[in-house]
Amino acid sequence: MVHQLQRFALPTLPLDFSYLFDRAEDYYISLVGQLFDLLREPTQASQNADGLEYGSWAKLANSIAQVSAVLNSDDQKSEMGAVSRDSALMAAVAFYVGGYTASAYVTLRGLDRAALSDVERACVELITKPDSPESSWISTVKNALRSGDGASIKKVILDARRDETEALDVGPNEWVASHFLRRLLESFGKKNVRAVLPGNDPSFWDALVNSFLDRKPAVWDFFPSQVDAIEAGLLDSEQTYSLQMPTGAGKTALIETILFQHLSQSSERVAVVLVPYRSLAAELKHSVASRLNRMSINTRCVYGGSVPSKDELDGLETARAVIATPEALLGLLAADPSFAEKISLVICDEGHLLDGGARGIGLELLLARFLDQRQLTRRFIFISAIVPNIEEINSWLGGAHETVVRSEYKPTLAEFAMLKTTGNGASAQVQLELHPHESVDRSYTEKGFLSRQNFTYQNPVTRRANLYNFDSIKTQTIAAARRALAMGPVAVFAANKSGTQGAVGLAEELIKQLAYPLDLPVPVTRMSGKTDLEDALVFMATEFGDDWVGTRALAFGAILHHGDVPQETREVLEDLLRRQVVTLAICTNTLAEGVNLPIRTLVLYSVTRRTAEGAAVNLLSRDIKNLVGRAGRAGSTTKGLVICANPKQWELVKPVANQEAGERVDGSLLSLIRKLQIYLIRENLALSNELLEESPDLHALIDGVDATLIELAAEEIGDDELLTLARNVASRTFTTHLGTAETAVLIGDVFELRSRRVAQIKAEGRLSLIRDSGARLRLLDSAERSLFALREDWTDETATIGELQESLLTWAWALPDVQAGVAEAFKNAPVEMTTVSTLVTNWIAGETFFAAAQAADLEMNTVLAAHAKLVSYALLVNIEQGIALLQELVAETGGQLAPAVLAFPDSLRRGATGASAKLLMALGLRHRRIAVALGEQLGPTMELFERSEVVIHARQLLENDQDGWIERFGRLVVRNTLSDLQKAE
Repeated sequence: MVHQLQRFALPTLPLDFSYLFDRAEDYYISLVGQLFDLLREPTQASQNADGLEYGSWAKLANSIAQVSAVLNSDDQKSEMGAVSRDSALMAAVAFYVGGYTASAYVTLRGLDRAALSDVERACVELITKPDSPESSWISTVKNALRSGDGASIKKVILDARRDETEALDVGPNEWVASHFLRRLLESFGKKNVRAVLPGNDPSFWDALVNSFLDRKPAVWDFFPSQVDAIEAGLLDSEQTYSLQMPTGAGKTALIETILFQHLSQSSERVAVVLVPYRSLAAELKHSVASRLNRMSINTRCVYGGSVPSKDELDGLETARAVIATPEALLGLLAADPSFAEKISLVICDEGHLLDGGARGIGLELLLARFLDQRQLTRRFIFISAIVPNIEEINSWLGGAHETVVRSEYKPTLAEFAMLKTTGNGASAQVQLELHPHESVDRSYTEKGFLSRQNFTYQNPVTRRANLYNFDSIKTQTIAAARRALAMGPVAVFAANKSGTQGAVGLAEELIKQLAYPLDLPVPVTRMSGKTDLEDALVFMATEFGDDWVGTRALAFGAILHHGDVPQETREVLEDLLRRQVVTLAICTNTLAEGVNLPIRTLVLYSVTRRTAEGAAVNLLSRDIKNLVGRAGRAGSTTKGLVICANPKQWELVKPVANQEAGERVDGSLLSLIRKLQIYLIRENLALSNELLEESPDLHALIDGVDATLIELAAEEIGDDELLTLARNVASRTFTTHLGTAETAVLIGDVFELRSRRVAQIKAEGRLSLIRDSGARLRLLDSAERSLFALREDWTDETATIGELQESLLTWAWALPDVQAGVAEAFKNAPVEMTTVSTLVTNWIAGETFFAAAQAADLEMNTVLAAHAKLVSYALLVNIEQGIALLQELVAETGGQLAPAVLAFPDSLRRGATGASAKLLMALGLRHRRIAVALGEQLGPTMELFERSEVVIHARQLLENDQDGWIERFGRLVVRNTLSDLQKAE
């Protein structure tokens, strides 16, 4: 606690803790004694090493490191001499033996190794895992890991035990180092990757282990949570498993291990990993997918849209693993129904998104569809950090009681604090209450955390002292975040994105504060990599203009991160934070979407979300739990801090701090069915297909049901058999598994009605239109009656993009989904279709968002909202499906859609019209505008070349005139593009 207060750079430390400074040596000695008492006992292989709970090991290790800092501070020089090296090693040993290997690594990362003895060096290298160990002990260990030589590791452990005994005759310092090495090696012997991975043939795992060893930082051992899952039979069994693992507990590496094991057993196997967000799919593309491909396991990521592009379908028959969002996978299955028959493993990551609105409904129906294919041998792995009723989900998916694995292990500890204003006028101040949920001996209040002194500044004109008003929670939130920068990267969370009470308002508050010389840390002075920041600023200013709040915030050393920020830009910003070029982020729940960022302190501005109607909705405890799990990242810090800025909302955070279970996950589908049930009774209505299709809130339900039934509706089966199959799938939903008899009947009725609708279009001979196009059934009538009639000739190859755009937008504008997107993007303000058309025109022409905002005469935040919710989602989804239907309708007349029409959806998805530019983006170029420029120089004929040739030509263009490209697009874009091209070769 004292260390925490010290790092906040408070002017004075509380007198209450003066005894710790007066007797710091005694405290240090007692901690060391406790460590040796614990190390004396045999190491347990279970999750509680030596019978001590995880948190106790971490608290002991942190205490040793922190009291050492006191002893070595300038005003507290100990008579014991400099103890930082010894204490760092002791703290690292406590972390490592207790299961906190990442924290042990962080503790020793900056250690001066010049004066280490051979045995001490072995201890340090076992924890830090260097590429080329100097210690013969650790060199032997690493070689043994790579080769699978378990006998050599056992011999090293036996040698360490012998050396420890012999060191007793040499001296205490030698014995201590030998004792540490022996205990570290014994712990390593039980949790190293070779010891934990099952099977009698070590060579089976060679490719995976080599991949682990070659990473930075390298992976030599598993976290306790991963060990628990593997020892519970996860890799030995073909049964369905459900894993509850806290955020940061190693689920990504575990997913990679499962995929490798499953797919390496047979070349006939195919696995899919379902992720809820495009951002998470994009991250896994650059991590898991990239590594599996290097291990010769053909892996691809699909997250573009509900109708797959040609690039996404090419080579699908050879894919072994597919990482996809549910809607993208549905598109693949519609385009290639045979692919579903190959799938033998389904991994559902972030599975609590069953409660995620339309996403959750689509996920549940997709899983029910897989479950109903009883003739196929298929395994499910369900993973989530925050599902208290995970046993029910596991049972639904076909798992047994013993295949549920729960882990409370978290590689870094999270501490909690709360801000509270006291006093009035001159005596007003903001106090920090540390551990407010714990007992009196653990909690503490720092009364002067923020005071008038922090907000008093001299007016440069009058030379008088002025006071920056700090009454508001918003002001206090940003000030607390600034003070926390001394401890490492900080994220400020807002439940809303826009408005003065959202993330945008927080960014404006930061900018406003930094206009005054307040007595608070300045973010830009806490950064590293000035050139990297300058490069990012050029990118941001070009894309969004100098005046956009996100650009201005970055100039002051902070990033603004929310769902409307384009994916290309989010990746740039996340990279700055990941490399700690920037150490302050202001964000919404995008922080909790599975993206790994090194956050030390999380300041919760608000955990209450405002709806479009202005109503306040509290975040669920489980969502807050998922969010705070981002505070303290393994490999970056040894602990995290969560500050609740609004004391009135502490009661919402407190259950999370107390590690209470949180709310159940029942699924958005069950919630929707219950609402539908109440609505039908209240309005005295009968359920009908007309009612289902006219209600946008029900579209996610009927789209998922229709996709399943269209796959089932083979030509040879009759209507009654289709109805039976529909009822079977309905019975496989989590809604039926969990709900009442009444909800089971209602979901069955929905499936029956949709089966009759499918039977109807089948009788009319139009089933192939839906099946071959992969489009939504409910769009069929609109496409036939409205879209088809909007142009005389959809085969006209002279049609321009502008003409096509007008026709397609005119049709889509009337669709309920698009109108809902318009209302959300423009906050129910009236807007003309021409305004949206201007945004689309600029987007597909490869223009910047700044240019689009000027052309449409819109504020930048509105442009970004319209792009995220309308252009790249509602319009894209409906237009790509409309054109897919149009293609089949035109084919029935003996014609063929014009190439420009067929290319339009991909142009809308990628923001480019040229074939070469779109190909480059499909190959992995992350920056759209430079891909467009390269595509223009390569020419349209480049699409006829082999992919490798396209990459080579593009790289040559960049390298031959690198300065010219930098002048046009900036260093960041050119540097990233060269990196992308290198990866694509």
